[in-house]
Amino acid sequence: MTRQIDQVAGVILAGGKSSRFGSNKALALHQGDALIQGISRRLAGLFPETLLITNTPEEYGFLGWPMAGDHYPGCGPLAGIHAALRTVAQPRIFVCGCDMPLLNPPLIRFLCELEGDHDIVLPWLDEGPEPLYAVYSKNGLPVIEEQLAKKQYKIGKLFDKLRIRKVTPEEILRIVPDLTTFQNINHQHDLARLATMVQ
Repeated sequence: MTRQIDQVAGVILAGGKSSRFGSNKALALHQGDALIQGISRRLAGLFPETLLITNTPEEYGFLGWPMAGDHYPGCGPLAGIHAALRTVAQPRIFVCGCDMPLLNPPLIRFLCELEGDHDIVLPWLDEGPEPLYAVYSKNGLPVIEEQLAKKQYKIGKLFDKLRIRKVTPEEILRIVPDLTTFQNINHQHDLARLATMVQ
């Protein structure tokens, strides 16, 4: 039995429109399961509490996960992070998208267990941050709520206002052999390519 990560809830955001994919990508099949099913399995054993953020809960009953909807519907991933922080009992959340089938549990554990009083812990790759493979603290809720109330929906706008722990590619590559764990599925051809990769 894997030791669970203390004081962190595992959260999947499944609120996107999947417009580039053409259908609900969370339910697209990969290795015989819906994408979101594989992701939920990777997270379930890691955390004492899990949560799915969705505004269409009827689509995801088969997962057996607790669900919550956005307080600010239609306002993107920031609204999902806000809803999760408002809902969970744990002081922090690990957040990922419903389209990231190569999540790496040892890397997730590393991000969640980094020492320090951070509002956000996130991988900061050469091409930029990965805000949906990151850890958020409830301490950041007032700033997130203020931003949503002002109709500022970009997660990146938080980075100047909160205490950020940037995790470098060098740190990440000590844990994983490459950066494929951050791949997400936006198009049908992404899914086809995923099927050819060694898991």
